[in-house]
Amino acid sequence: MGNSQPKRIEEFLIREILLIFGLVALALVQVTLLPTPLGFPPALLLILAICSLLVGIGEGESHPESSVAAAIRWAFYGGIGLDLCSASPLGSHALALLLAVILVTLVTRHLRVEGEGLLLPILAVLLGMLVYEGMLALLLYGPTLAQALAPIDWQRYAVVVFLPSILQALIPTLPLFMLLRRLFRAR
Repeated sequence: MGNSQPKRIEEFLIREILLIFGLVALALVQVTLLPTPLGFPPALLLILAICSLLVGIGEGESHPESSVAAAIRWAFYGGIGLDLCSASPLGSHALALLLAVILVTLVTRHLRVEGEGLLLPILAVLLGMLVYEGMLALLLYGPTLAQALAPIDWQRYAVVVFLPSILQALIPTLPLFMLLRRLFRAR
């Protein structure tokens, strides 16, 4: 009689632990194994978090908040994984990924956008990458004593970091979106 509730909690914990290990492993793959033709790997975890959000909203889930919560968990776990696997301060990637996913969520909810079209993931990843890279620039190269003397040259940063990273992220967006949508429908 009372066994159904603890089993659900245990199943939830096991799924979350597997998700954490999977996303940390994916962060390790992103940082170490993915090709870096432009000097840095594509933001695979950001793309997956945004695409999972759009797939959950687009499939007409009975509770769209669960897809938002799942995307936020993906962003947080993946960001912590990136922080652990890279030389960045702990929490910088997690904060940047969280802000990107939350902003994409707010925009899609405000515009009441459904996730069926193929242009939506591209626009969402574009917006997410702008927020992600901008936040990382502020967190990693922002106002410190050394940077007060030489502030960020945003025009050069846009050409050297923003544009290549956005272009590099847009390439795998549609295949990953289609894959996640197929996996979600099969589930």
